[in-house]
Amino acid sequence: MLLPFDFLLLALIVVGLPVRAWFSMRELRAAPPDALRALRARLWTRAILSQWLLVAAVAALWIWQRRWWSALNVAARVGPMEVGMLIGVAVLAFLLDRQRRALASQPEVVERLRLRLAPVQGLMPEDRAEWWHFAALAVTAGVCEELLFRGYVTWALAHVLPSYTIAALVQAAIFGIAHAYQGARGVWTTFMVGLFLTVVVWLTGTLWVAMLIHALMDLNAGDLALRVKMLSLPGSRPGPSRP
Repeated sequence: MLLPFDFLLLALIVVGLPVRAWFSMRELRAAPPDALRALRARLWTRAILSQWLLVAAVAALWIWQRRWWSALNVAARVGPMEVGMLIGVAVLAFLLDRQRRALASQPEVVERLRLRLAPVQGLMPEDRAEWWHFAALAVTAGVCEELLFRGYVTWALAHVLPSYTIAALVQAAIFGIAHAYQGARGVWTTFMVGLFLTVVVWLTGTLWVAMLIHALMDLNAGDLALRVKMLSLPGSRPGPSRP
């Protein structure tokens, strides 16, 4: 049974997070170039703190109500499905790393990536000094957004919708809409990512694999943005850059 506190928490996740992200992007787009670096650091820190506070609220609610942790799929499992997915992730990470290393010799690919990343460029790291702060944000998103959306939001929606499957689909749609600051393409892309990660959780019965995949996807996006930025600088030397 859902408590009033659950509805408040749902509102903070489903409405609060997207609104915060929307206004953050507006701030970035309106900021003068010389203020972007400091503003980006503040927004990253704000996002990290807000997501961990929401996760802490979910944990406090679970402890207070003595709810089963299995309802959130937080149990760590190591079975054939989990091992197979982790091997697949490792192979994909290896292939993506090889592709990134070849960017310097593929200017047309760099240009396509620059256009694709344009809607979120302001949120991406622009040099190695910013990388680790962004990496903390990416890991936070991987852990917290999976627990909040694929865990808590799906669990809560299953209490008010006809089936768990419908709840999972609605959750993925909400996840996509939460990224409206990225434009229509970003909403669609994150909706599909949400569906994919929902299937990963369903297949493995745990959030941990989805958390890893989510964090790696965000880290990959930040790394690509950084490489594209550095390759676009005047006089940049051939060869990939590494954060």
